[in-house]
Amino acid sequence: MEWTDALGWVGTALFLVRLLPQPLKLRRTGDTTGIAVQSSLNALVSDAGWLVHGVVTGLAPVWVAALAAIPIDCWMLWHLRSRVELRHLSGAGLWAAALAIGGALWGRVGLGLVLGTSVVVNHAPQVWTALRSHSLTGLAPATWWFAMADALLWGGYGWAERDPALIAYGLVLGASSVTILAAIAVRHPDPHPT
Repeated sequence: MEWTDALGWVGTALFLVRLLPQPLKLRRTGDTTGIAVQSSLNALVSDAGWLVHGVVTGLAPVWVAALAAIPIDCWMLWHLRSRVELRHLSGAGLWAAALAIGGALWGRVGLGLVLGTSVVVNHAPQVWTALRSHSLTGLAPATWWFAMADALLWGGYGWAERDPALIAYGLVLGASSVTILAAIAVRHPDPHPT
């Protein structure tokens, strides 16, 4: 196994670990304060796109991570189901359409380029919510600490594989993580930090 393959598999494991603290905290506390529903819906659509991208490019760590993430995304959305509105579903539908059009018009390159923006589409609503909310008690800080490490690993794997979608993923996820952790730090301490 080459070092790039090992980096991809470590990134897969870290990505999946990153997804767990938030739904676990939701299950334990039921507190959805500060959680962006749109981010969760967009993540589900994106992971379906990453699954296709990983399969068509032959990047096994990518499709394995996406395949394993989809049930976790669904679990997260189960906890948020009472807050899902038509506007959230419409936003996720538009995102799915953008991925489909990119793939249909330009094949795997088009899908990869559109997916390069997925981290913005997924995390911008959460960053916006974190910056605007007076309380972020529903957010699990561990998710965002893992996200910083995830950004470094997947960004590094993307650099090694010369995959612009993964490089963009690493850069934007890192910036999103720092922003959200800073927002959490300036709010009242969370009594349930996981």
